[in-house]
Amino acid sequence: MKQLKVWLLTFCIIAVLGLGAVAGLVFLVDPFFQYHKPLQGFPYIVDHQMNMNPGLAKNMDYDSILLGSSMTVSFNTDWFEEICGLKTQKLSYNGAYPKDQANIMDIVFENKGDSIKRVFLGIDELNYSGDIEQTKFPIPEYLYDNNYFNDVKYLFNKEVVLDYILRAAADPKDKSDWNMIYKPWWQDEHYQKVSVLMYYEPAPIAENPPDTQVFIDRIAANLDVNIIPYIEEHPETTFTIFYPPYSILYWNDVCRGKELETVIEKYRYMSERLLEYDNVELFFFQNREEIICNLNNYADYTHYHGRICKYMVECFQNDECQVTLENLEEELDVLYRLAADYDYEAIFDDWYN
Repeated sequence: MKQLKVWLLTFCIIAVLGLGAVAGLVFLVDPFFQYHKPLQGFPYIVDHQMNMNPGLAKNMDYDSILLGSSMTVSFNTDWFEEICGLKTQKLSYNGAYPKDQANIMDIVFENKGDSIKRVFLGIDELNYSGDIEQTKFPIPEYLYDNNYFNDVKYLFNKEVVLDYILRAAADPKDKSDWNMIYKPWWQDEHYQKVSVLMYYEPAPIAENPPDTQVFIDRIAANLDVNIIPYIEEHPETTFTIFYPPYSILYWNDVCRGKELETVIEKYRYMSERLLEYDNVELFFFQNREEIICNLNNYADYTHYHGRICKYMVECFQNDECQVTLENLEEELDVLYRLAADYDYEAIFDDWYN
């Protein structure tokens, strides 16, 4: 019996020491950046937006942020520093809904406050028609709150240890470039017309147009709850909001779905609401014919090459493509005419050229 007690005590001590070592290792390396900045020299793999963005927002050094969906992942944050003089932290969420933006802005402003000079926010009109509480993926609350007691889910997480500490240390060539975190897998050769059309399937032709007011009501709710409060509460921060340039194939789908008038009205409503605020500037890239009609700029029917991202950063600095209340109708009309009158059949007739 005495020997059994000794054995059990030894086992418990070893187990406690082992767990302590695991927790200590996670705390020391901190691959999700919950407690401190990245260790100098460790080959971090930054590839999980939902788990890593809150830590990046809490502990990285920055004075501006880049928010949005996968339409923002090809931005190189070095461009913001070179062109705009801003140290920008990318906090993208693929397929992001407005609630995703609100969740991360809560953390950003709680930790950085008035030091945030600019918020670069890419808006996808389709996702602003969802429920005000909808997120693209389930939120790991223990990474988003300030409750250290539930951090056991992080400190004793097998995947964190194996995939983000041991694997990263064993194979440092997989480390992420800090200026291009979350970058897409596409290489330059994937951005060409033939590749885009190979995988593109046109939307079915709708019988009737949608009820525009339903979408406007949902957008209004999302703006009221998830976006505008941050604009109002932080008048010292400039909100640089932009509509990303989807390719002409996107507008083919919109027209086939009899949604063109609805989408234009959605842009009109969002723009007018946002431009009510002095600390908002708005950039409209959807009607740039030289971009959206050149499918060699795209890897699929919406995702564009990094060179388009750099052009947008240049616009943020020189005010090209900026929309105001004075020129909004003109810009919307350009988009309407381009989408409504475009010869979509010619794309497929000549798709190998």
